Amino acid sequence: MIITIGRECGCDGDEVAARLASKYGIACYTKKEIIRLAKEKGVYDKYPFFFGEKAIDSMMQSVSDDFVVKRRKTPEEVLERLLDGQDGVVVGRASDFAFKNRNDAVRIFLCGDKDSRIKRIMDKHGISESKAKSIVEETDAKRRSYHDYYSGENWGYSGHYDLCLDEAKLGVDGVVEMVSAYMKVIGRN
Repeated sequence: MIITIGRECGCDGDEVAARLASKYGIACYTKKEIIRLAKEKGVYDKYPFFFGEKAIDSMMQSVSDDFVVKRRKTPEEVLERLLDGQDGVVVGRASDFAFKNRNDAVRIFLCGDKDSRIKRIMDKHGISESKAKSIVEETDAKRRSYHDYYSGENWGYSGHYDLCLDEAKLGVDGVVEMVSAYMKVIGRN
């Protein structure tokens, strides 16, 4: 079973992922863990842009149709190579796109109203509201750009996910409870 977590900044995606991984007895792959595995397996240097959330020059994006096709295969190639068929919860990395054809994948997107997400970032990092707002906006823009670049799909569009949950209203416990209920209904306990 693969559970993917796409998320807006300030939605506690790593915490949700850790709790789901623990609940289902599977590995949790956050950005940090994915980078560690990539370095360990010698994959990191082959896909430097995939492991960072750096924007790619738009001029380079349009150079070749072959490049676009290859780029769209990157998330699946990299994540399959790193996970090696193992079950897990994967945070970000266009994982919803990478595993969209896998029958045992459950793709989740976490969102929330911007004010709540800004407040969470303020509290988590002990920073001002203006700094937290900047972090939320910049992080969301980077995630959107990254996802769109590798998938050609709109980040956060509900049609690309099995569940879209308002983490700001549900909280981490509520999200885990909703995902668990969904898993029970579809027969994946």
